[in-house]
Amino acid sequence: MHFVRNLVAALCLAPLALGAAASPGLAAETPSTPMPTLKADPALNAMLPEAIRKAGVIQLATDAQYPPCESFAEDGKTIVGWEPDIWNAMAQKLGVELEVSSIAFAGLIPGVQSKRFDMAMECMADTVEREKVVTFINVAFIIAGVVALENDTRIGDDPGTLCGLKVGGQEGTTHIDNVKNLLNPYCEKQGKPLIEIVNFPSAAAAQVALYSGRVDFITYELIGASELKRKAPKPIKVIPMDIFPRKYNGMIVDKDNMELAEALLEALKAVHKEGVYDLVMKKWEIEAIRLDEPGINLTTTRPLTQAKP
Repeated sequence: MHFVRNLVAALCLAPLALGAAASPGLAAETPSTPMPTLKADPALNAMLPEAIRKAGVIQLATDAQYPPCESFAEDGKTIVGWEPDIWNAMAQKLGVELEVSSIAFAGLIPGVQSKRFDMAMECMADTVEREKVVTFINVAFIIAGVVALENDTRIGDDPGTLCGLKVGGQEGTTHIDNVKNLLNPYCEKQGKPLIEIVNFPSAAAAQVALYSGRVDFITYELIGASELKRKAPKPIKVIPMDIFPRKYNGMIVDKDNMELAEALLEALKAVHKEGVYDLVMKKWEIEAIRLDEPGINLTTTRPLTQAKP
């Protein structure tokens, strides 16, 4: 939720494929607020699956091209963002190291299912469909909107203004699902032409398409809107729309790995209790997505009431 590049950087990132790392030149500005080091809790460590306890390492996958969720620092190696601040704090409480790999977003769920990775975290929306194949440990909320060029007078806060236009989106994300399941049915109900969906391999490639006029708009998590607006090579406007539901965000583990899920949840609760969660929210100026009480598979266990468009 929240991602930015200037035009040249985005063009470099567009070919990103499964397993490839982001270009070292793609650095996001990082707040300087230091995070405290937390003391390991042996009781939390004991909750981990035996294989992870023995190895002392959790294999974590992400897609490090979504500031302020996660992106590469100027050294091209260090992954920074609000989620890395959270996962590092959790690892400290669990008393383990993290080996973090950046791969294409579409490979995150298959990577966890195949047990290539123990977990994945990348501002991923918790959906009923995804809960059928992986287990979510919920961290925050996701709130989406629409991004268009500022001078595009066709697009306003009425979702009907999007009908008949062309949207760019990253394959495998809920942004495309929102267009298919919410916007296009709305257009059809209004007797208007459907939105044409153009898929791209990365969020950065979809942004390039917007700036170059190949698509008319993209959907975007509002958490990163201010950074996106500041970094965009052309003036853009970010429009909240009530038609998009508020969703839970979370890290994922394999569907059958409840032992790890419970350990991660308790570690996350400890990060909350020690005040580090709130420090992260404040550091990255994302208090609007704060989730007071983390949980597991909250989309089904604690459903949200959604506004009607």
